[in-house]
Amino acid sequence: MHAATRILSATLACATAALAHAQGGPDELWNMTTRMEMAGMPPHNMTNQVCMKKGQTQADKFSQDKNCKVAEQRTVGSKTTWKIVCTGRDAITGTGEVTRTRDSMDGRIRMQGNRGSDSYDMTMVMSGKLAGSCTWEEPAKQVAAFKAQGDAAMAAQCREAMDNYSTMLFTMQNAPCAPMRAEYCSRVTKAAQGMRTPAGFRKIAEGKDGLANKGWEEAGEACGVKVASVRADACKGAMSAKDWAFVGNHCPTEAEKIAAEHCAGRDYTVAMKSEYREVCQNYARRSTRAAGTAAKPAAAPEGGQAASNPADAVKEGVKEGTRALRRLFGN
Repeated sequence: MHAATRILSATLACATAALAHAQGGPDELWNMTTRMEMAGMPPHNMTNQVCMKKGQTQADKFSQDKNCKVAEQRTVGSKTTWKIVCTGRDAITGTGEVTRTRDSMDGRIRMQGNRGSDSYDMTMVMSGKLAGSCTWEEPAKQVAAFKAQGDAAMAAQCREAMDNYSTMLFTMQNAPCAPMRAEYCSRVTKAAQGMRTPAGFRKIAEGKDGLANKGWEEAGEACGVKVASVRADACKGAMSAKDWAFVGNHCPTEAEKIAAEHCAGRDYTVAMKSEYREVCQNYARRSTRAAGTAAKPAAAPEGGQAASNPADAVKEGVKEGTRALRRLFGN
C-alpha cells in the first residue's frame, strides 16, 4: 500500500496548492468531495474541509516528499494545470487540472507509477464549494491530514474487499491490501473449516461472494488451505447421508463411480426415477460437454479447402453429444 499512499499524498498536496489562487478576502474554508478510482479497487468517495491561504501559488512547497516535484504549473483564466514527477523508488508521474470560480471548483488528477512488476493507475476527481473563512495551517499538517484520510479510505476499501472475498487484492504480489493478508487468510481458513459438511460447503460454494463456485479453491490455495481435504470431507458426508444431489454437483470422483454402476446402460426414464437421478443428470451433462469440446473442424489438406466449417463442427458436436447420451442410457 506504500506506493498508493505516496501517490495520494503527492496528489493531494499538489491539488491543495493549485486550488489556492484566491483573489481576495481572508483565508478560505472549502468543503471538498473527492472520488478515488484505482484499478482493482471499487471507487471510493470521501469528504473533507480544506483551509487555503490567500495568494499561495508555489505548489512545490506543498509536497512533503523530497523526491516529488511539481512542474509546468500554469494558470490561464480560471483553469490551473500542472505535472508532477516523483523519482526514486516507486517512481510516479501525473497530470492535473483544476477550474475554479469565486465559490466553486472542479478538478481531475491522474497519477501513474510502478512498484516492482505491478503498475498503478489512479484517478482522483474533486469538487468543492466555498464554505467560509478559516485560519491557514502549515502545509505539513494539511498533507498529514490528507494522508490519514487516504489511509482510512484505502483501509475501508480493503475491508469491503475482505467482506466480498476479493482474494487477489490480498494475495497477489504487492497487492494493495497485502498488509491485511493474515487477517484475510484467517477468515478464509475459518470459512473452509465450515465447508467440511455438505451444508457448509453448499453455503459457501453456492453463495454470492468471491468464494462462490471455484473462488473458494483460489482463496484456499492462496492461503495454504488443503482444498482437496475440505472437498473430500464434504463428499464423504454427502455419501453417508445419500445426498446424491450434492455428490452430482460437487464430487466428480464419487459421481463417476455411481454413474457407472447405476446410470450407464439404463433406460433414461428408469434412471431419472431412481434415487441417483441427480448424479445421472450431471454425468450426462458432463459427457455431452466433453463430446462437444472434442468435436473440431477437420484440418485442411495442404493446398486444399477445409473438410468442414465451424457450423458443421457444431452440428457434429451435437450429434456426438446425442450419441454419448444414448450410450450412457443404453438407448
